[in-house]
Amino acid sequence: MKRPFCLLTFFILAFSNADFAAENFSLGNFGGENFTLEKMAKKSKEKNSKKDSSEVVPEEERPVTKINVDKSKKKNDAGYFSGIPDEILRDVEIGSPEALRSAYAKLKKPSVEYAENENVLLFCIEEIARVVWPSMDFSAGEPRISQRNAYVGAIESARNGIYDTSMSGSDFLSRALPSLVLCGNSGRSDYFERAKQDLLAALEINSKSVLANYLLGILFVNMKKEEEAVEHFKAAAEGTSAFEVDFRLASALNALSRYGESQTIIDRLIVAQPSNLRLLKLAAQNSFDRGNYASAERYAMLILTQNPADLEMVLFRAKVFVQTGEYLKAASLLDVYAKSNPNSKEYLVLRARIQKEWNRNSTAAIATMEKALALYPNDSEVVLYAASLAGETGKNIGGRSGAQLSSQILSDDPENPEALSFLIQNLADEEKWADAYAASKKLIEKNSSVQTISTHVKICLALGYLDEAWKSASSLYEKNPNDETAIQSYVDAMVRTGRTAQASRFINSMLDSAQSAMKSFLYYQRSFLVSGEVAQLSDLRSAVIANPRNFDALFRMYEIYFQKKDYRKAQYYLRQVIALNPGNENFARLNSELDKLIK
Repeated sequence: MKRPFCLLTFFILAFSNADFAAENFSLGNFGGENFTLEKMAKKSKEKNSKKDSSEVVPEEERPVTKINVDKSKKKNDAGYFSGIPDEILRDVEIGSPEALRSAYAKLKKPSVEYAENENVLLFCIEEIARVVWPSMDFSAGEPRISQRNAYVGAIESARNGIYDTSMSGSDFLSRALPSLVLCGNSGRSDYFERAKQDLLAALEINSKSVLANYLLGILFVNMKKEEEAVEHFKAAAEGTSAFEVDFRLASALNALSRYGESQTIIDRLIVAQPSNLRLLKLAAQNSFDRGNYASAERYAMLILTQNPADLEMVLFRAKVFVQTGEYLKAASLLDVYAKSNPNSKEYLVLRARIQKEWNRNSTAAIATMEKALALYPNDSEVVLYAASLAGETGKNIGGRSGAQLSSQILSDDPENPEALSFLIQNLADEEKWADAYAASKKLIEKNSSVQTISTHVKICLALGYLDEAWKSASSLYEKNPNDETAIQSYVDAMVRTGRTAQASRFINSMLDSAQSAMKSFLYYQRSFLVSGEVAQLSDLRSAVIANPRNFDALFRMYEIYFQKKDYRKAQYYLRQVIALNPGNENFARLNSELDKLIK
């Protein structure tokens, strides 16, 4: 009885350890068949391989399937959001208003039962829509967040103006969510480099992300890198028609002086949103920057009609009127503005301009700018106007000359075109032509505007670089035949380079149709072409009649009468020159010398 039991036990052991049994035992003939444990083991292996081939097939022998991955759709480390369909996560990564609506619709369920990560993703979608795309008008039920995790924390930090540096995940939202702070007013810049790296990493995950490109654009604007900002805003615009992207792109283009491109976008947006105050303000600034002051004032009035208490636009209108020489209107608006903010830097600069240009009170203008410099010692707008005023009056402001004030800006920003422009003007006023020429060549590389080229022509003429002056002036006129500054530069170069016959024909062809300021300029230039003192003085008088403020014509008349030793008439015209430049010490010195000669 014991033997059958032992044999049964043996079989059990054999089947439980077939490999071992096959190596050590043979049962001979069993049931008419040469049945061995080796065969049993082999059958056991075959049976087990059907259940799980991975247990018996060596890894190096398994077939390999190659998958081509589109980098723009590369699956990131879903981690917390694993289990949510990839198409939904991709929509969230795109992050445009259209894609967010799509993701939200796909994620929404008729049942109120959501997994925790689904609720968090719904929350992320709603917050991105609310913070980044306010014009989206996205409304949904409040997701039930039962716990505060890293994603929720990043959003809450951004709400409070804080860039969450604790996010350590490698998925798209871990990289992008902290930068929602850029859409607010945190007033901080210490996180910019970290945000840049995170957003670039987000673009590595999804290169077509509207959200990441848009946030990078805002970041580069804050870093004063408008060129890079424009590239990312354009990339974002390829994937959405969102107002915010177009508005930011138009703003960045305007900041780069690409006014025409900016205007094209603005005009399109205004058709869709004619009452949008932010858009109207950008349109007003764009019009002002293009020199279309009537349009700028019209937009300002549209804004004030909606919001009469908008002091920013009150000050903007004053700025427009200063530009157009309507000083009485400008002064009235400044008086209104001063009741609320008499220490505003923009107010102080405009007040100084009115004191200098309208009241002819350079002393008061200098005092105003010294106050502005004391309040805003490092503000470029304040320093630059102070430099301009110092250069024109020949007096120091805050103990510094115009060139020194310009150099202050250039020490921090060597490529600043406005500072270079003022420096060039100050050097020209001081007749430091070689230094002015070097600075002018540098400025032209960055800014080839009509005014910049025109100034360069004057410098070349002063240095006797007649060929360069003529080439620059003729090219400028050819490109801008209707621009008054270009026309004047062209005429000046013709006269000074000895092209007298050509200059006479050109001047005579324009005189009858020219407006008063241009007519005055043309008469002044013709005085160098006519023969005889009588003809010269006749043209100069015509120049002064057309424009009593023609400084060049008045000073030339002083020079002619001084050479004739008619000192009283010379002084008569010199005093008119001094009235236009009351702070200029050189003119005051010339007048003192005349006083001695007359006595």
